[in-house]
Amino acid sequence: MSDNSILSSLVSGYEAYDTQATSKSDTGKTTSLGTEDFLTLLVAQLENQNPLDPADTNQFTDQLAQFSQVEQLINANDKLDEMVTGVKGTEQEVDANSFVGLTVTATATSMTIDNGAVTSGFYEVDEPAEVIVYVYDANGTKVASLSQGEVEAGSYLISWDGTDDEGNSLDDGEYTYEVMANSGDGYKEVQSHLSGTVDAVSYQNGKGYLVIKGVLVDPEDVTTVTSSSSSSSSDSTSIIEYLGTTVSSSHPIIQVEDGKVQGDALSFSLTAASDVTVTIYNADDEKVDTIEISADEATGGENEVTWDGLTNSGHMNSDGLYYYTVKADTGSASTPISGEVSAITSVDGTQYLEIGDTGRLVSVSSITSVE
Repeated sequence: MSDNSILSSLVSGYEAYDTQATSKSDTGKTTSLGTEDFLTLLVAQLENQNPLDPADTNQFTDQLAQFSQVEQLINANDKLDEMVTGVKGTEQEVDANSFVGLTVTATATSMTIDNGAVTSGFYEVDEPAEVIVYVYDANGTKVASLSQGEVEAGSYLISWDGTDDEGNSLDDGEYTYEVMANSGDGYKEVQSHLSGTVDAVSYQNGKGYLVIKGVLVDPEDVTTVTSSSSSSSSDSTSIIEYLGTTVSSSHPIIQVEDGKVQGDALSFSLTAASDVTVTIYNADDEKVDTIEISADEATGGENEVTWDGLTNSGHMNSDGLYYYTVKADTGSASTPISGEVSAITSVDGTQYLEIGDTGRLVSVSSITSVE
């Protein structure tokens, strides 16, 4: 074999490098030549060439240039592979900050513990049900069972102290949850979807979560995204955004359910001691009961009176919503109510805010302040 044929063989071997790079022998090594191998053999050829018949310089230059071109093509292919891999990785890593200001819908499935602080969960039911929430760690192991009791149709926040069923504090991290609801035909999983504007991004354990109505949502759980209209007003504010806020109103609503008046006694405020008349009305503005209170029992300041849910004739009122007014013979009377919105209750297709554990409801249109 001539000296120049060796170079040709080397170049041919290197041209096969790209297709053979992934082909492994039993020992895990490739069979093609690398740059160092080529140069080593090239130097050896030059050192051992026949001085009477030296290698053709022009042919040598062409072969070296050909080798260089092949190497550049291989490097370009490697670079393209890196770029494709990078693009795929970028697609998998969702940028949470890109959602800020947008209106999104997402499935609510997780809560996080960060330095002992626990974020809230969220769920909604379409009808009255007994609800229990199961919490799972990253390995899918159930760590806590959170009984929510019997709830009305509506939207609710999930409060969790970050401990397991034995009361042990759990490690920081993301925990998924499953909401099970029993409306009379057994427990079934409830899929809850939270919609609203992304107000901010909160980083928990190094991961960005979307803040939607005070609930942290994993960006990977987002199902739809739309642009928020700059011309939108507070009238279009979702009722769910009131969850966790403190609201005030002058028109508390009473709910009668299963023949029982829900919640605490009816409250009212007087500027001075006075004889008082409390009148209860149904949703059709029909008077259903009247309660008379003497000045000896109704003093200036905060007062309460219990309503048994009966009409003036002693019959039980039907289930539904009622409201009341207070009239004082001396001074003035009002029916203020204020507290944290603990739930959203749906009655006959209309949603109302539930105030703390008072049992009172208020309509969004009657809110006088929000904190």
